Parts: sequence; structure tokens; C-alpha cells
Amino acid sequence: MKNAFFIFLFFMSASFFNAVFANPESSGDKNAFVYDLDQLRTDFRELEQDYKTRINALEDRVKRSEEIFIREREPEKLKTFYGTKGSLMNPDISVIADVFYHFSDHSEGVGGFSDNDLYFREVELAIQGYIYPGVRAEFYPVWEVEEEEVEIEEAFANFLTLPFNSSLLVGRQRIRFGAVNPVHQHYRNYVDVPLPVQNFLGAHGYIDDGIDFSIMAPLVNFPLKFGFGVFDGNKELGEHEHGGLEEEEEEEADGSGIFESEPIEWMDHVFLAKIDANIPLSNNADISLGYHVMWDDNGGARSVIHNGRLALNYSFLNSYRKLLWENEVYSLDIDERDVESFGFYSLLKFNASRFIDAGLRYDWSEPGDSDETRQWALNPILTWHLTEASYVRFQYKYGEHEGFDSVNEGMVQFVWGLGPHTHALRD
Repeated sequence: MKNAFFIFLFFMSASFFNAVFANPESSGDKNAFVYDLDQLRTDFRELEQDYKTRINALEDRVKRSEEIFIREREPEKLKTFYGTKGSLMNPDISVIADVFYHFSDHSEGVGGFSDNDLYFREVELAIQGYIYPGVRAEFYPVWEVEEEEVEIEEAFANFLTLPFNSSLLVGRQRIRFGAVNPVHQHYRNYVDVPLPVQNFLGAHGYIDDGIDFSIMAPLVNFPLKFGFGVFDGNKELGEHEHGGLEEEEEEEADGSGIFESEPIEWMDHVFLAKIDANIPLSNNADISLGYHVMWDDNGGARSVIHNGRLALNYSFLNSYRKLLWENEVYSLDIDERDVESFGFYSLLKFNASRFIDAGLRYDWSEPGDSDETRQWALNPILTWHLTEASYVRFQYKYGEHEGFDSVNEGMVQFVWGLGPHTHALRD
């Protein structure tokens, strides 16, 4: 039995080897199979080597990127949090000049412009920078060229990141009252000042020392800001250096009575309360609303001024074209003068391109020292922007004052700036 099993196994093995090695066709298939297997091994080794090379290169790039990131972040970390001497703490410094030519058909001039002449109105030095994370300092000395005097227009620290989304402005400042007074003259949309602002706050505007606190309302789906301020009172740009308000009024008396007015005089500490809202209407349109009020602490003879603002902004999609319609109302109540004056202006401005904009402003106002007469003026305005900080502006003005002659005025303004000077966004 055992011998039969071995005989059977021998014949089966012989048949298998004969089939594999004796058959040429079977031998060719085996050779092809072995060749394909070797080729796959070779391709796999090449692919493995290629991926290793790519992975190594990627790791090197990541390592270099991390090193660059650390080198770039380290100076920023020092600048932002720790501070140091040298270039990292150098502030932004800019120079802005405001020059314009004024002419009128009134023989005695208009307001403070006594004749037809070129006025180098001012040269402003702007020094701005962060002195601590979230604390920005700004300093604006102004050279009044005509008066040959240097005055401090603003010098304040702005604490931008206080708790509960609040901020605090401390120091000398253009009081954040209304839309015109906080803005430096060279950054406004016109050469002059709207009549109600000029009559109630003065041609230079109201500048004072104090604090201005503001806070954003929580749980509201649009920007809603409340503010409150306290100031020394009885200050105005140029008042102290010219020897006080009385001397300044005497100097202005050389001009005609048209468009002249005595602005409000604060007798004691001044308080400011305000509320501002910006409501989106669509992706490219929004409306701004605001109510501001200022009053002084002077016992029974109190002075109060109210301001209401409504502005509509519309931006054309995929274009530099924009449309602004801005309106402000002012109401003045001075017990000492027994005056309750009212005024408003309306400005329509269209940005036709990145460099050209045109506007039309209408002013109507009672003087700040009398509610018996009326003033009004119509102002077409055209501005050609050379750069972000330089422009040429043309403004024509026709105005009337009850009891005085009408007047035609023309103004050509050239403003140029050197440096990175920027202003905060307007409320």
C-alpha cells in the first residue's frame, strides 16, 4: 500500500514538472509574470523615493515658514506689549498745509475775510502713535500763518479697548459734538463752515480740555453708541493767544456785518450727552442718526445747544461712486442773551470717481447773538483729489442776510499733506 502511494506521487510530480518546464507556452507566461512583478517593484521603489523627497521638501518649507513667522512676530510682540526705544516706538509724523484764495463782490469783505486775497490758513503738524496696547496718543500743533502763532489744536490720549466695548478720550480735543466740529478743517467736505456751526460754535469750532466717554450698546444688531463728556468751558482755538474773546471780536469787527455772529460763550464747566446710531439698510446703503446736547453749569443763566443729525450713505457696487446726503439741525438757547436761535444745513455730495466729487450745500441760520434776523447761503462745491492727502477744491457761495446786502463769494482751496496722517472714521 505504501509502495503504491509513492508510485502515484512520483507520476503526479513528473506530470507537473513536464507541464511546467516542457510546455513552451507555459514557460513564456511565467517569464512575463516575473517581468511584470519586477517592473512593479521598480515603479514602487521610484514612487516611494519620490514621495520621500517631496515630504522632506515640505517639512523643510514648514520649518522655514515657522522660523520666518517667529522672526516677524517677535518685533511686533515687543512693539505691542513691552515697548522699547528706537524705531519700534517712533510715532507717525505728518505735515498738512491749507491754502486758499478768497474773493467776493462785497466792498468790506465777508465775515473774517476782509478782502480778496490769498490766505495761508494754517500748517498742521500731526504726531500720532500707540503708547500702549489699545491706547493711542495724538498731538496736533497748528501754525496760524496769518496770526504768526502756534497753537495746540488737539492733544489727547484715546483709550480704545476699555471693558464693555467702551472708550475714553482724555485731553484737549475738538469736542465730539455734531458732525462738523470734531473734524479738522482740511478734512471737511467744504472750504468754509456751515452758517449754523459758524454762528453758534465759531469759525474755528469749539475746542476744550476734558474727557469724553462712550460705550456701545450691547444686544443690538446695529452700532448704537452712548456718550458723555465733561470739559473746562470757555475755550476756543485762538482765544487765549489773541487776548480773549473780546479782542478777537474787535479784530473781526473790521469786516462787514454780513455772516458775522457772536458764538456761544461757556461760563463754567460744560457737559455733553449724545447718542449715535448707524442702521444698515442694505449691503451698500446705511443711515446715520444722532442727537447731541451741550450745556454749562452756570446757575440760572444757562447756555444750551442741541444738535440733531440724519445722514444717508449709498455706495454703488463695484465702483468708487458714492452718494452722501447729510443734514444737521442746531438749536441754541442762551439765557444771558435772551436768545433762542435756530439753524440747519443740508449737504448733497456725489463721488463721481476715485478723484472727483461734487456737492451742493444749503445753509439757513439765525445768528448766535440775535434771533431777530435770518441768514442763508447756497454753496456748489467741486473737489479734485490728487492723492489721499492732497486736493484742489472750488466753492462758490451766494448768501443773504436780512438787513444787509447779498454777497457772492468764490474760494479756491489747495490742501497738501506729507506723511501717513489719517483721521478716525466719522461718526
